[in-house]
Amino acid sequence: MAVAAFGIIRNEDKILLVKITEPFRDAHKWNFPGGVIEDGEGIEAGLAREILEEANIAAKIYSCIDTFDTVEPENTIHIYEGAYVSGDISIQEFELEDGGWFTIDEALNLPLAFNIRDYISKLQ
Repeated sequence: MAVAAFGIIRNEDKILLVKITEPFRDAHKWNFPGGVIEDGEGIEAGLAREILEEANIAAKIYSCIDTFDTVEPENTIHIYEGAYVSGDISIQEFELEDGGWFTIDEALNLPLAFNIRDYISKLQ
């Protein structure tokens, strides 16, 4: 079972979202940035690394707001809150199609991956 973390990264009134590419699950949908945490890596440090690798955004990772398990694939998922520190979006092309900063209303009108609509709705 892999451990993965995803971040709700805020920059003033916007959140960072990335668009998943094929062949990954939920291709062409928007998700929070993040991914699998490497062996021996702390979850917060791994999440910050994933966000920097995926989107070229340095982020301060705060508190974990949720943890749940998925079946296929078997993962333990952690959802964290965080804040923008620095950087301009430049996406990791072999994993992502796009990235951007969105208001809550804009984000809720996008095709969203997994269960992130629930988390975004609670941000209003």
